[in-house]
Amino acid sequence: MKKLMKSTAAAVAISTALFAGAAQAQQKIGVVDMMNVFQQLPQREQISEKLQNEFQDRFEEMRQLEQKVQELRQKQERDASIMSEAEKTQLARELEQTISQAQLKSKALQEDTRARQNEERNKLLAKVQGVITDVAEEEGYDMVLESNAVAYMKADNDLSDEVVEKMSSGN
Repeated sequence: MKKLMKSTAAAVAISTALFAGAAQAQQKIGVVDMMNVFQQLPQREQISEKLQNEFQDRFEEMRQLEQKVQELRQKQERDASIMSEAEKTQLARELEQTISQAQLKSKALQEDTRARQNEERNKLLAKVQGVITDVAEEEGYDMVLESNAVAYMKADNDLSDEVVEKMSSGN
């Protein structure tokens, strides 16, 4: 019986030591909701305005081309009965050329704006990553994950608001 008690006591002591070691080895893990962070950042609005101003002339050119297409179509419908065949053909060619020009410029504008948006988003993402690193180091986190990669977390581990606060204050 004494041997059983000694064995049990030894087992309890060993398991307690193992659990204590496991508790010390436990990592502090933070989580950031990147979508939420990006939606709350004031820089997002600044970037949007910057890009709007950057492409303002090209947007205006597109509006003028669209207006010209609309005017040519109206003229084609309105004046078809009083136009000669040569005039109708000339108007149809001008309309087709204007439509083609508008489509090409629209496609180029979309590609350019998308590229610039990605460029600005990547710059902002790099800043956000830096702030996440700063917050994690300040608060002793061993690891920070994106919230969409986590099935469950305690609200205490969410660093999103702190990241937005630091980004908003200009740090």
